[in-house]
Amino acid sequence: MQRIYHRTIHDDRISIVDSSKKGSWVIISEPNSDELSRVAKTFSLDKDLLDDGIDLYEAPRLEREDGVVYIYTRYCRPAGEYTSTHPILIVVTKDTVLTISRADCEPLEALINKGEIITTQKMRLVLEILGEINKGFRVHLNEVTKRILSTRNKLQRTVISNPEVLNFIDMEEDLNEFLAALQPYGLVLQALLSGRYIAVNDRDEDLVEDLQLSTDELIDLTKSRLSTIQNIRDAYSTIATNNLNQLFKRLTSIAIFMTIPTIIGGLYGMNIALPFDHHPQAFWLVLGSITLIVSLFVTYFHKSKWL
Repeated sequence: MQRIYHRTIHDDRISIVDSSKKGSWVIISEPNSDELSRVAKTFSLDKDLLDDGIDLYEAPRLEREDGVVYIYTRYCRPAGEYTSTHPILIVVTKDTVLTISRADCEPLEALINKGEIITTQKMRLVLEILGEINKGFRVHLNEVTKRILSTRNKLQRTVISNPEVLNFIDMEEDLNEFLAALQPYGLVLQALLSGRYIAVNDRDEDLVEDLQLSTDELIDLTKSRLSTIQNIRDAYSTIATNNLNQLFKRLTSIAIFMTIPTIIGGLYGMNIALPFDHHPQAFWLVLGSITLIVSLFVTYFHKSKWL
């Protein structure tokens, strides 16, 4: 699907146009090979580089060929079928900006809905797209933070359940994917700031630096959340092991206590002469002896903290 937007600094709002013209923003989503071939021919682009832009596992990088800049990056998409981030390709030509994604891109839609972008300012448009991508990562990281803190508070009161442990594993996989996308993305911003690929004026340079700081913060936040998840999993494992040890100690103690009446009962079950054999209160004397011995063992175990 292809949509073409255009807005100059004098226009009140962004509008959809029928054909591309200078200063347009072309959005292409869910393209097949034939569509990419047409786009490559229409805008004089490299078809192979366009194919890379919809590769599900393409890493962020920067390419320049025949005066055209190809910015490969990834945006946060936790609901994705296979990965938690999806690729998006930003192509900056002499006259237009193209964005190509293998699915509908939420950051682009959010940017369009704001209606504040000016498509004729190419570098500013690219930076606003990248800023919206950063915002998507931040929103999801904030949600992950809330879930982690909620689970950590629960861990202080009770042992977390197995589904919550599996949920932690899913979050950890998402965060690892975010980290794999954000770290090379930071290098892309650094390359943009150098001005070797696209001319950057002083105002846009400040925006790129802000994006770099934001990306570095997202990387640090992702690493911190990964560390927190690992700490909670270690704490859960330690608590579960400790509880299991306590359970085995109690069961072992109970088995020892039950052995005492078993031994005494076994002795008095033999067909030989025994103490109190003909005593009228023999049963109560034996029962009292068992109770006394078990009580002494329980007291000793309790003082030794074996219970």
